[in-house]
Amino acid sequence: MTTTATYVSIVKANHTIDLPKSIPVGAKVAVTLLPAEETEAERARNLRFQKVMDAIRAAIHSNYATPEISDRDLDQLIREARQAAKG
Repeated sequence: MTTTATYVSIVKANHTIDLPKSIPVGAKVAVTLLPAEETEAERARNLRFQKVMDAIRAAIHSNYATPEISDRDLDQLIREARQAAKG
């Protein structure tokens, strides 16, 4: 059985990539675009989203009934949540 080496490289600003010297000039290569790595902020955002979705699912399964709330009170809660999110 033959094996094929795999190399990972980053595309530079001039659209070139670095490869080992052992790959001869003129060799046929394949390039596969990999997904970008998730940043710490994206991981935190995804975790917060997942926690919200888990809470929603739990509420649905517990037959949670939303309390009566006026539009004005709801608007105030939304404003407070947005302010808290801004830090």
